[in-house]
Amino acid sequence: MPKHTKKRSTIKRKHRRMKQHAEVNKAKAQDNKQLAKEYEPYNINKRAFEAFKED
Repeated sequence: MPKHTKKRSTIKRKHRRMKQHAEVNKAKAQDNKQLAKEYEPYNINKRAFEAFKED
């Protein structure tokens, strides 16, 4: 058993921060998915790849 352990409040704070970051990241991921859907017709690389597949 270590002599010096972190205080419970410190751990709680860390967990709270991690949760906040996770929520922010989830929201960003959702936004990126939405943008990808909206701009899919304009995606040049995808179009070029499809054209290449036809050959």
